[in-house]
Amino acid sequence: MKSMNHLALASVFQSKMVLQRNKPVVIWGNAPEDSTVTVVFCGLKEKAQVKNKEWKCIFPSQNAKKGCTLSVSCDAYDTQDIVLNDIYIGDVWMACGQSNMEFFLRYDKDWEAVKNFPNNPDIRMFNVPQTAYEGHRRDRQGYGTWFGEGDCGFETFSAPGYSFAKNIQPAIGVPVGIIGCNWGGSTASAWLDEAYLRTPPLNVYMDEYEKALTLYPSDTLKKMSMQAWDYEDSPEHVRDFTPLMYGRNRKWQKSYMKRHANDPVLPMGPYHFNRPGGLYHQMLHPLTAFPVKGILWYQGESDAVHADIYDTLLTSVIDCFRKEWNEPLPFLFVQLAPFLKWLECNAEGYPELRRKQESVSKNVPGTAMVSIMDIGCRYDIHPKEKMEVGRRLALLARGKVYGEDILCESPELESVRREKDLIILTFKNSPSPLICKKEKKSSHSINGINGFQLMKGATPVPIKSVHIQDNRIILRHQIPADSPCSLYFAWSNYARVNIFNAAGLPVKPFMCTV
Repeated sequence: MKSMNHLALASVFQSKMVLQRNKPVVIWGNAPEDSTVTVVFCGLKEKAQVKNKEWKCIFPSQNAKKGCTLSVSCDAYDTQDIVLNDIYIGDVWMACGQSNMEFFLRYDKDWEAVKNFPNNPDIRMFNVPQTAYEGHRRDRQGYGTWFGEGDCGFETFSAPGYSFAKNIQPAIGVPVGIIGCNWGGSTASAWLDEAYLRTPPLNVYMDEYEKALTLYPSDTLKKMSMQAWDYEDSPEHVRDFTPLMYGRNRKWQKSYMKRHANDPVLPMGPYHFNRPGGLYHQMLHPLTAFPVKGILWYQGESDAVHADIYDTLLTSVIDCFRKEWNEPLPFLFVQLAPFLKWLECNAEGYPELRRKQESVSKNVPGTAMVSIMDIGCRYDIHPKEKMEVGRRLALLARGKVYGEDILCESPELESVRREKDLIILTFKNSPSPLICKKEKKSSHSINGINGFQLMKGATPVPIKSVHIQDNRIILRHQIPADSPCSLYFAWSNYARVNIFNAAGLPVKPFMCTV
């Protein structure tokens, strides 16, 4: 916002914005103390008294429309009226998470095609400025303004978020706004009120934070933090780091790590974006009076170290968001993609975290999950096919939120049984036959089908054959009839699923006893 001595709107209110249809429209900002603010929107007028230099007006809900204006005036001396034009009313979705949600469009595999798509004027985007602590400022182009396709900021907008909008807008026929509220490397603990982190098992995040605060005196901690932020936002760092986001092989990554081994490191503390509740306070909470349709979430990589409690953590995030917006918003999220190593990161804990993600999708009402176990990269934590991720999220929204009768979920194990030397797996979410997209070269497939492993204790058991029969997968084995084993599918850090339903959605990872 502008100075509190002047009339100002909250920064999300600008020309070209999209407001949420069919929900009360909330407008707020700052003005001189004890003055009266008048707001005119869609032919309606509301007045608000200013208290503590803050004001808020609430208008009745509106149907979808275009070309609206909003004007704000104040009776205080020497204040300048505000007029916003070209406002749309439609559906607004939040695109939240860490780097795979933040992932810029220009890094996407299909960027050359995307930037030449015909513009859809009914899609508008807004990136919430990334601030880690009070007073933090980052000069990043395309953040803090509403824009459309091809405008300044487009190429650095969330690829999954944009793809979702591109796919959902023609299906629902109203304007769509996407608000990017994300930060690469962020844990979910940074995105919720830290009150959730004060009781077991989530108190491990607060315990780790408090322990980190003891490592340096406060003045040293501040100095190290400012040096790290200066480096993080320096042109030199941006220049050297950017190639990694386009994808580099393991040899190049090792060379990068060697060259940058002595770079400043941001210490955990009050200036770190990942401190418990930090991004909730700095980025999310200031927006939660702005009505939205739902939440898109792609996050979890930074919480794999605590994979065993991720279901509790993600459930708390969902509860926190819903309390902030005061309604049970739809919450659609992405299951972690497969990979092995990227820079100093590895995928330890990923199979368990994916299991916890699926558990949330089954146990928390109003949630749903897309699987992307077919598009991971062995040596890159950032899959480059984000347009496909957005397509799958849009399918999920069309089926689960907008009520279309479409196939929108991945095939999921429904039943398993043994018949002599056969294991017969039946899947739901595949009304027509499953499809195997066989690869020319694959050292981890059986009959061209990837991902299966049969274990008796810690010992692998050979699988003689695998084939698809309608919505079933049949495995032939050599297990004695009275010998139980464990069957795993895509249950590893890195896998490449190549079995799909008719909607192009891959079979979800699973494990079962046979």
